[in-house]
Amino acid sequence: MDEVVRRRVPRVPWRLAVTAAAVTAVPAACAATVGMGDVPAAVHLAVLAVAALPLLMRAAPTVFRRACLLIGMVLLWASLIGAAFGFGPVAPAALLLLVAAVADPDNLPGCASVVLAVVLPVMFLLFLLCPW
Repeated sequence: MDEVVRRRVPRVPWRLAVTAAAVTAVPAACAATVGMGDVPAAVHLAVLAVAALPLLMRAAPTVFRRACLLIGMVLLWASLIGAAFGFGPVAPAALLLLVAAVADPDNLPGCASVVLAVVLPVMFLLFLLCPW
C-alpha cells in the first residue's frame, strides 16, 4: 500500500495568510477594547478568528487555497457592509487572502479561482466608488 505523502502549503501563500491574520488582529483588538457602539466585542474577535481560519489548514494545500478564497470573499463583502461598524480595516486582510489563494507557483489555480480573485476586488472597488 502506498504511503500518504504529506504536503504543506508553500511559503508565499502561507506568509500572505499570516500577514492577513496579523493585519486583522490590530483593528479587531482595538475595536474590541474601545467598543463600536452596538456591536459587541465578541463580534470583532469572531472576525479575527475567521481571518485566521486558513492557518489551521497548513497540511492540505488545496483546502487552504479554497478556504483563503472563500474567507477572503466573505471578509471583503463584510468589510464593505460593516464599514459603519468598524469592519473597514478588514478589507486589506481580505485582499491578502485572495492573493494567497492564487499565489502557489507549484499548483496553479483553476480558472474559476483566478477569475474570482481578480473580479471580486474590482467589483468591490467599483461598488465602493460608485455614487449611489
